[in-house]
Amino acid sequence: MADQTLKKPVVIILDMANGYGWKPGSFGYDMVARVRQLKDAAYTAKVQVIHVNSMRRPTDNLPGQPSMMVGSDNLNVIPELQPVNKDILIYKRFLSGFSHNDLDYTLRTMGCDTVLIAGASTDNTVLWTAGDAHQYRYRVVIVEDCTIVHREKEPPGAKECALRIIRNVLRGEVLPLHEVTAKYLKAT
Repeated sequence: MADQTLKKPVVIILDMANGYGWKPGSFGYDMVARVRQLKDAAYTAKVQVIHVNSMRRPTDNLPGQPSMMVGSDNLNVIPELQPVNKDILIYKRFLSGFSHNDLDYTLRTMGCDTVLIAGASTDNTVLWTAGDAHQYRYRVVIVEDCTIVHREKEPPGAKECALRIIRNVLRGEVLPLHEVTAKYLKAT
């Protein structure tokens, strides 16, 4: 963004739903507590939280057996990030958080100019969402320790490669939670 004056950030939490296997002891579960800290910091700073999760319909012509079917418990935000009564829940239909939904409209009508992105997977949904946010002219901030490549067998370095694209191509900020909190989520 040309204008670097902070107006209004929003926290976007990607794919932290039951259908993605976020269970105690599972791969990547240690990130869940940090995402909870981010959400709590947003509440304290009176910053809106938006959960964006995948959603599939029986009419989708997709291979395999999609787990994120409309009407299933798999679509619900994981218990550790409940309650969501203050949050906005939006469903995406493909890789980006902006895919075939009203996320951009929702952000614009709130006056948002900065997206603070967390969730999974860094090399997939986080990267695609950051790319679309950049193209829609939002300031992009990735909460680095609140993202993960959510596939245990992924080659080492996949997360860093995605973050390098966000830093160098999209000119987004990649910051740890404590810096995001200090810079964008100051208590009001």
